[in-house]
Amino acid sequence: MDHGGMSDVSPVVGNRPIRHLERVRPIVHADRMMHVVYERTNVAEMTRFLRDFGLISVAPSGDGVSYFRGHGASAYVVAIVPSNQDRFVGFAVSVAKASDLEELSKVTGVGVDAAEGPGGGRRVRLFDPDGCRLDVIHGAASVAPLPTRDALIPVNTPDRHARINTGVRTPVEPSPIFRFGHVVLQRPNVEQTAAWYMRHIGLIASDIQTLPDGSPGMGFFRFDRGDQPTDHHSVAILGGPKAGVVHVALETFDIETVGQGHQHLRGKGWTPYWGIGRHYLGSQVFDYWKDPVGDEWEHYADGDVFDASQPTGYHVLTRGTLWAWGADLPESMRPDVPLDQIDAIHAAGGFGDMELERARGLILALQQQPRPWMR
Repeated sequence: MDHGGMSDVSPVVGNRPIRHLERVRPIVHADRMMHVVYERTNVAEMTRFLRDFGLISVAPSGDGVSYFRGHGASAYVVAIVPSNQDRFVGFAVSVAKASDLEELSKVTGVGVDAAEGPGGGRRVRLFDPDGCRLDVIHGAASVAPLPTRDALIPVNTPDRHARINTGVRTPVEPSPIFRFGHVVLQRPNVEQTAAWYMRHIGLIASDIQTLPDGSPGMGFFRFDRGDQPTDHHSVAILGGPKAGVVHVALETFDIETVGQGHQHLRGKGWTPYWGIGRHYLGSQVFDYWKDPVGDEWEHYADGDVFDASQPTGYHVLTRGTLWAWGADLPESMRPDVPLDQIDAIHAAGGFGDMELERARGLILALQQQPRPWMR
């Protein structure tokens, strides 16, 4: 099988060869992200956060679920289900043909049902090996986009003045959301989870960040749309001690809407988590916030897009390769684990299902000094 293969690391990372991800033959090819679903005990407070984040409530559908859209053509991008617990349920992707659903149903043995919520359509509901729900949908109706700024602000450089006698005076308001862009999952074994998603919806590895033993510590995966460009990643998988969700990301228009949305959220009393900065892989300008129960939500703009011809890149995973400029990772994202205690913590079950060598490599990677002037 084809590994892909471009690298800014040597063939050996630490003291082990890089373990390239094999491309898995897919059942179908999904083509875009559709929506994300959470359960919440306090829907009213979650609604307040989402509206301040830039989402717009959709007229009630009668099923008790709160739906939120952005300014784009998706009927909704977030669903909040009333519950006695706060948890991430899963997400949905689309396929281009009804026959894709039939093929997926035939191979998995899961029936084709009506998709609930605004837009409708038909779906096959799958669950990944760690219980994350994945709805694969065809035929959902689009809605008319909502008006918002659609022209880039001219940029002045030292020798090219595109903006003359005009200032930049964008309003402080919620960031206009155009779509649900990506989800970052945490899993004890990156390869196993990646293989499942590559098999079921045809994802391609854009970039892999490796641990000292050569194994993938984090992977960024995109849709396979042939010669049509798509986001650098729609699903990312981070190695970690237990299965969960790291964050979901919603795309806004440009760096100005990221910045003014940041000001709006501060003005509404929310506390920023990480950003504003630019990612190293994917290149997005990012801004992270915590919702009322502590889950991470990202605004982003200006991300990379690849077509299917772009080979997989391999890179060393360190804290400093998660961002290009901006502040370092928040303290809560940096494991404060003494290296000489990792074996004992692992033996006591402190790293869950994660293999010892992977756990040691991840801690080492995230404790490395990201920049010469930072600890």
